[in-house]
Amino acid sequence: MGDPFLLRLKRPMLTGLLVLASASGCGSGRPSVDTSTSEGTVRGTVKVRGKPVTAGKISFDPSNVARKSEPARTAPIGSDGSYTVKTLIGLNQVTFSGPAFNKERELQDASLRYEVPQGETTYNIELPEAAAR
Repeated sequence: MGDPFLLRLKRPMLTGLLVLASASGCGSGRPSVDTSTSEGTVRGTVKVRGKPVTAGKISFDPSNVARKSEPARTAPIGSDGSYTVKTLIGLNQVTFSGPAFNKERELQDASLRYEVPQGETTYNIELPEAAAR
């Protein structure tokens, strides 16, 4: 049959390998994507170099390979830099438009990624940001 000592060593080793294999995902290697159609509300302010943006628009784009036809949700940026937008929960691409973003080459293509949670949340944005683009 075999040495009982070796069997005792092999069992934990096999268990460990099974745990590792299941934890690694063993899937297609693709990142998971959001498929939810639940919405969340995001409020916050947009600032450029510490000053509130006084006009423009902010867009949250929830589309991905599983939500291809979902349009971006756009909201105006108020004179105090504030905005409120309702979008799908999960990862959203955030972009901006307006005079403050057109003036500076560095901000013309500013883009951020934000994970929108269910319910209401605050997301204050300070540009330029190292992660922007």
